[in-house]
Amino acid sequence: MEQWDTKEKIAAARERMEESHHDWRRPAAYGVGVYREGTTEFTRVNQNGNYLPAVVLARVTGHTRGTYSHPMSVGQLEAAVGELSPAEACTELAHPNLHHWREVLADVRENGGQIVAVFVGGLADPPADEHDSALRAALR
Repeated sequence: MEQWDTKEKIAAARERMEESHHDWRRPAAYGVGVYREGTTEFTRVNQNGNYLPAVVLARVTGHTRGTYSHPMSVGQLEAAVGELSPAEACTELAHPNLHHWREVLADVRENGGQIVAVFVGGLADPPADEHDSALRAALR
C-alpha cells in the first residue's frame, strides 16, 4: 500500500485526486456529521483548508462543487478512511479528520444514526438544508 510519509507526498496525492475528480472545486467549508433524533451534530468542521480529506470525501460521495449534503453509508465512510489512511505515515501532521471519521464510524456503529457529509461551496450560499445549517452553526 502506498504511504505518504512527507507533506510533499500528501500534497502530491491531493493534487492527483483533485485533477482526476472531474469538475472538482474546493469548498469554503465541509464536514462529516451524524444525524440522529432530528438533530445533526458536527464535532469537527473544516473551513478554507484541509483539502485532501475534502477531495477524498467528494470522490466517495460523488460531490464535485457547490453547496450540498450527502447522506453516507458506513461503507462509504470506511472507504474514505481507507483512501485517506496513507497520510498517517506523515508524522509531522496530526490527521484530525481521519481520527474524527473513525470516531464517527464507532459512534454510528454503537448508537445508530445517519452519517452526512456537507460541502459549502461559498459561505454566501444559502444553506442547502438542515444539515448544512448545523455545519455552519458549528463554524461559529
